[in-house]
Parts: sequence; C-alpha cells; structure tokens
Amino acid sequence: MTEQISPHVTSLHVPLAWFPQPYPPNVFLVADGGEAAIIDSGFGDDESYNKRIEVLTAAGAPKLKYIIITHHHYDHSSGAHRLREATGAQIVLHADEVDLLLNPKAETGDFEIPEDQKEAREMAAKWRAEAAKATPDVRVRDGDVLRVGGLRLRCIHAPGHTDGHLCVYLEEDGVLFAGDNVLGVGTAAIAPPPHGDMALYIASLRMMQDVGAALLAPGHGPVVKDPVRKIQELIDHRQQREDQVVALIASGKDTAKSLVKAIYPELDKRLLLMATGQVLAHLHKLQAEGKVSLEGSGAETRIIAR
Repeated sequence: MTEQISPHVTSLHVPLAWFPQPYPPNVFLVADGGEAAIIDSGFGDDESYNKRIEVLTAAGAPKLKYIIITHHHYDHSSGAHRLREATGAQIVLHADEVDLLLNPKAETGDFEIPEDQKEAREMAAKWRAEAAKATPDVRVRDGDVLRVGGLRLRCIHAPGHTDGHLCVYLEEDGVLFAGDNVLGVGTAAIAPPPHGDMALYIASLRMMQDVGAALLAPGHGPVVKDPVRKIQELIDHRQQREDQVVALIASGKDTAKSLVKAIYPELDKRLLLMATGQVLAHLHKLQAEGKVSLEGSGAETRIIAR
C-alpha cells in the first residue's frame, strides 16, 4: 500500500498480520531527479521486500542511493541488507548506533517478549541476526546532509529511544522523519539505561519541536499533521507520569513493582515487562537528577527518596 504524503515522499506501508503490535514499521521513499532514498527498511520478509521492490520498479526504477536507518531495532533495520543487495544502495546509520546494530544484545527492540513465548523469541533472534548484516556504508553525525537529486536530507541526532537514534529532515518538503521518537498513535517505549535514557529523550523531543516541520513521518502509525502539538503532548505525558511517580514515592511506594501496580492496576500481563521498563526509565532519570537512589534491578528495584 503506497501513499503520497508530500511532493517527494511516498509511504511504502506493508500491513503485516503476524506483527505483534497494531502498527507495523513504516518505510518511506524519498525521490527526486532519478535518485531515491528509503527511510528505514522494515523487515526482510518476502512480502515486505517484494512490495517495496515493486514500488521502485513502478516509479521508473530511480537509483536508490541510500537506505537510512533511524535506529537499530530489528523492525526498522532487518530488511536493509536484502534491499542493499538488490539495489546497490548505501546503508546509512548514526555513528553512535553502529555497535548496537552489529552486536545485538539480549534486548529485543521496542518490546520485551516473555520467556514463555518461545516462537516469538526465536523470530526475534532471527530478525536481530538479519539486522546485524546491515553493516553501515555511511556513518553520519548530527548536521550531516545527504543529497538525493536536488533534495537535502539533514541528519539530526535525537537520542533517548536509543543512543544513536537518528531523525531526518527533508528541508524542501518540511517533512521530519521521526523514527520511534514519535509514533502516529500512542507513545514510544523508552527503556531504562543502558538501552534508553528518558532525560535525553525529552531533550530530543524539544529539539524536534524546534525544527519547525510541517509534517512528521513516524516510525509506526499514521503521518502527524501538527508536529509541534503532537510532540508537546508527548512531553506533557512524560512530565505527568514523572509527577505521578514522585507522588507515589512520597506516599510510601518503595519498589518499581509497587509503582507499576499502582500506575497500571489492570495491566495485561503480556505488557508487564514493558510497563516496568517505562517506570524504571523515569526512576533512572530521577536518580540522575539526585532526587532518588536506586538499589537492585528490574521489578525488584528499591527506591530510596532523598
């Protein structure tokens, strides 16, 4: 399914019935003057790969110069190597994200898979291995500009979701490709250190607001037509959650587990690991600011108010 979202940008969305979340990863094609770039690669399954090659062919087979990966999570990167082999495009990644892509750790991406879901964990391992084949040809840093035809794609280092998370701003169309810093629906998952950083994430959101984009193309979900307001909603949501955490600690809650139970009283157990991660991300931010001390790890993390 394709959709023209701006004069030079086409969404190459592929619905995936097997993907465990409501919105599969977005892939965007930027084209001008017989050249093109893809923002994120999605998965490398046959359905995703074939449909994206079909779109390139239907578009007159523009020279695919770049496959720009916003971050290493396998739902955004595991199709990159296969697309590179077919097109000769260069894979682009922020320099701080390279080791995370090539040396995948136990984390699974935006969501943790419970131990009892063997098949899902095996699939995650497969896609992590595919993503690790996407050795970057170009390593960029904040402010670098990639040219596609007459277009300028400005690289913006926006860490927090991951260390080297990259946003890309298409200056001519006013389109900001947000990766997973902003989702079309809902809020992004921010893991606690070392996989994420809540304070950096909030700072990145403020920086993204300052870009002044007219349109925001998210990593998942529909395009955002009022980027400044959407980003402010995310900043406000995180502040409200932090205020809630602080108030619960003041009331006597002294473990991550007790906070999760209070904040998410009717939580589906399949989301327990994710919810715990969100709470821990806020707790680590508070610890870095000198407001609490933490002992232990995971759900059993003990909180000592200062």
